[in-house]
Amino acid sequence: MSVKKFDILSLPLVPASERLTVNLLPDPVTPAPRSIVSVPDSQPSLVRRSRPVGQGSHFSYLSTLPLSFPYDFPPEEEGEQSLGDKHQKEAEQDDADDAHLTEGQRKQKVERAHKRRMQEVEHMLQRYEVQPTEVGGASGSEASTGLTGFVPPRRRHQHFASARLLGVSPAALRDCLPHLDVGDILEWIQSNNKKAGPSSYSSGPIADAGSSDASSPQAAARKTLSDFVSGRLIGARIGAKPDELEKDDRAGYGTKYMRYREKVIKGEQAEEPAAERILRRLNELEEKRASPDTTDYAPWSLCYAGHQFGVWAGQLGDGRAFTLMETKNPGTSERWEIQLKGAGRTPYSRFADGLATLTSSVREYLCSEAMGALGIPTSRALAVVALPELHVVRERLNMAAITTRLCPSWLRIGSFQIHSSRGEWESVRILGEYVSHDLFGFTDVIKGGAVGDEATRPAWVRRMVEEVAMRNARTIGLWQVYGFMHGVMNTDNIALTGHTIDYGPYAFMDLYDEGQICNHSDGEGRYAYRLQPTMGVFAIRELLNAVEPLVGFEIENGRAPAPGELLAASDEQMDEWRELCSDEFAEKLEHTFTNTLLEQWKEAYRARLGLKTVEADDKSAIIDPLSAALSDLDFSTTLRRLCQFPALLKARGATVDDETKLKDIVNDFLAGSDTLEPWYDVSVLPEYIRSQKETQTRSWLLTYARRLLQEGRDGDAVTAEMKAKNPRFVLRNWVTNEVASRVEKDNDTDVLAKVLEMATSPFEDWGIPREGKTADEVEEEKRLCSLGRPLTGNLPSCSS
Repeated sequence: MSVKKFDILSLPLVPASERLTVNLLPDPVTPAPRSIVSVPDSQPSLVRRSRPVGQGSHFSYLSTLPLSFPYDFPPEEEGEQSLGDKHQKEAEQDDADDAHLTEGQRKQKVERAHKRRMQEVEHMLQRYEVQPTEVGGASGSEASTGLTGFVPPRRRHQHFASARLLGVSPAALRDCLPHLDVGDILEWIQSNNKKAGPSSYSSGPIADAGSSDASSPQAAARKTLSDFVSGRLIGARIGAKPDELEKDDRAGYGTKYMRYREKVIKGEQAEEPAAERILRRLNELEEKRASPDTTDYAPWSLCYAGHQFGVWAGQLGDGRAFTLMETKNPGTSERWEIQLKGAGRTPYSRFADGLATLTSSVREYLCSEAMGALGIPTSRALAVVALPELHVVRERLNMAAITTRLCPSWLRIGSFQIHSSRGEWESVRILGEYVSHDLFGFTDVIKGGAVGDEATRPAWVRRMVEEVAMRNARTIGLWQVYGFMHGVMNTDNIALTGHTIDYGPYAFMDLYDEGQICNHSDGEGRYAYRLQPTMGVFAIRELLNAVEPLVGFEIENGRAPAPGELLAASDEQMDEWRELCSDEFAEKLEHTFTNTLLEQWKEAYRARLGLKTVEADDKSAIIDPLSAALSDLDFSTTLRRLCQFPALLKARGATVDDETKLKDIVNDFLAGSDTLEPWYDVSVLPEYIRSQKETQTRSWLLTYARRLLQEGRDGDAVTAEMKAKNPRFVLRNWVTNEVASRVEKDNDTDVLAKVLEMATSPFEDWGIPREGKTADEVEEEKRLCSLGRPLTGNLPSCSS
């Protein structure tokens, strides 16, 4: 069935009632989508510097801005000074001229100069934002779908970083966004492999200057997508005319908030009491829900907190991530949020620059797609672009890049923790109702309502926490079966939906080691492979801690809390509800998590081993001994070669009763033959354990052979099933690092495309001669499937 295609700006948005920004509370500094418009009084620096985001806010509206930080705005014209150089020279001149001034005069002069320079910075930042003159009021059908693309003046300037498209994932397009028109993007990337110069740029000032094919519809779709995913183009909808924006105090970053703060500071207005402010914001949210503005829409970043390596870190948030839009797969109706990672600073950036390195971006792009192909719940990666002129300082000077990520939701356990830690229980309730109703499909859950509304509200808190626990348990169970190590299982990196998110120092197991650490920054081994299930339990406990009073409320009242009800509760009442939760629910939740994880783990291992029947002793008799046998062996390759064993048993006429024949077959499988590789590569083992390993693996294979024969299934069919569950290609760290290096040095996009192809079809017989492949291609596939450089000498860190 054909699917109607849209360019990236025209993708249909989810219905207004389901949008995150309609259902959650905005940052008071950015109260509406029109806050991103650059009106004269706006202060863009408010969203470009780190600050606490309060008043129970769940998110901040803001635009992408991939610039080096600290900002030093380039000169407007050739030969002029940059703004930073200008300010530095002014300061030096002031120092030379101030010798005759008194201390008071000098202080006043410094304050005036500081204020003027800040105004100049604000004015410069305003020119990177949507201009009021570019905004036109949309109405009717014109406003029902899609966004308008804005490229503000300073983003057209020659010094703004141009983009080079490196890759777009056909698998992500197929699975998530089949309605997205990418134009000729795949052909264009291929045609520019290993090229340099203006023609190799897909968007930005360099591409604008050298473009000759923009008139083609396919080229236009490609350029729009490139501008969008490189953070240059701002996709938004602002349903107002320029003259209306000038009078609207919700327009412009911080306009409304700063005017209010100024009046409070001057004594012209009293500080709004906290309780009144909360009630006001609840009413504003209900007004928005009652008649959602289907026109206005703008990007946003999430506010959240978390435990990092077990230590409470306070406010974190999307420090370099921007959600651009929400759309649905027209075939499956699955919701996808399109997000950029590495597109500039946000209020949550703390001391960082909001950027990402090319290496980390390529690694996330490849691994997101590899995990999806393995059937593990994960965010997906649509595209990766390089910004060759923009440099990122980490352990070395790196090329900047941006990944376009997709996930049904980017909300995480830390999204609840930020509000519970501040006692913002109404924000916890609002968030939970949205997650339960719109993300988990609990259709009986009532979202919002007027304060004092006494309608019976079905309980949702325990259901929601259990759903989060089960989803993450199933995901982590699959991590363990496929040897995936996340590396940073902080609570701010654990998605409520159970998807694997935030790929940093991840790795797939190569030489099997239960204690393997994949993160150079994890000196204590907190997130070692064997501890990942335990860390999942820790994260779910912290989620429960964040909603304990609401669980206790449900237990006591037999219903969910209504708007404003938690606000009226005393501290003593909150403590009583916490106690009810601890007594009645915590143990059950942990049991649910561990049982779900164990059952998923056993089920997935049985699939990898070609076993259909379920036996009570599967863990103790089959899986645990296999783990012991695999120790120090190449985990993935050894299991892939095991796929041949059921077919061998059939070919040799094995039976359960003929023990001698079984032992001969096992010995032959271990040793290999002209047509069969040895089960494992003995060269990876130290000589002193080779004999012990042979005894161990022989014993396990005999047990496994008996179990296969007892099931009585056709050996060839079992082998085929196993090959569809045991990948031939695994995305090893040495592969991702080599790909990133070749892309950065030579713009080698062919190797990126090749590894992506292998990662998204991991069960294919890569490295086997076949029609249409040269001998060199076959050898390269074999190399990419090999053990290569072991992980122990190749650990990434959290820095990216």
